[in-house]
Amino acid sequence: MINLRQYSHFIAVLESASLLEAARKLNLSQPALSKSIGALESYYGVELFRRLPRGVRPTAFALTLEPHARRLLLDEAESRAEMAAVAAGSSGTVAIGVGAAFVQIVSDTILELEREAPNVQFKVITDHGHNLRQALLANRIEFYLGMANNEMTDPAFAVDLMFSDAFVGICSPRHPFAGQVVAPAKCRDSEWIVPDLEEPGRAALDAYFLSTLKRKPKVKVTTNADQLIRQFLSETRYLSMAPESPVNKPGFQGFGQFRLEGFAFRREVGIVRRAGHISTPLGRRFSKMLSARLPRVGSATGAAS
Repeated sequence: MINLRQYSHFIAVLESASLLEAARKLNLSQPALSKSIGALESYYGVELFRRLPRGVRPTAFALTLEPHARRLLLDEAESRAEMAAVAAGSSGTVAIGVGAAFVQIVSDTILELEREAPNVQFKVITDHGHNLRQALLANRIEFYLGMANNEMTDPAFAVDLMFSDAFVGICSPRHPFAGQVVAPAKCRDSEWIVPDLEEPGRAALDAYFLSTLKRKPKVKVTTNADQLIRQFLSETRYLSMAPESPVNKPGFQGFGQFRLEGFAFRREVGIVRRAGHISTPLGRRFSKMLSARLPRVGSATGAAS
């Protein structure tokens, strides 16, 4: 069986034109080096060197093998260097997902890591929870930062919980519900713009209406696009729901807020990984930097690798 050591022996003999000199440079005995070259010749079935009274002369086969041997040795050296860089967290790719509300935090973290390790590359998927979950399961990302209500109790995932916040109603600032605590009956005829059914907030809203009014809300528009939600809310009397944190930040500022009486659903925000997944050193480094920018209110449901 041929190994890389034998190619390095071959290059040493080629450069020295002498088994004795090459053995000295390699700190090997001459018989051991001769045996190594002989194994390489047997493997290819050709003579690589003509033995002369003083030294050796490469054959045409040796000259043909030379660029391949050098490339193999270079690739091995480069692979070791790249592995060491990845292990040190100074090179490689960070593949992550992020909920729309946390894009700025992730962006700031990317810039922070880039200043420390300019050779790092980033792959970022921005979406809502359900799609981020699918990207994670498909191994398109290493982890994601976003809503993790469903993943908290799912054994397929490990969640490093960051914080929790309540859902509030949002509407046009001119809507009569703005600034009010609204009883379920008052929402009977209201039309809503809400996320997909897969989103925990949407499921909680449906459950709230079924338990109080024995019917689901009147959904006029279903979308996960925050920009579309804001546009519809500003130009119609539609209602929507969103976590409390983002509606108090730029983007939803200026919209009216209300609370549904008895609606107690809370968003759990965390860094989500596949259960049992071993993160790359670079991924762990980025995750740690990201966590430092977020409030911590709870412990993980699963150990983050």
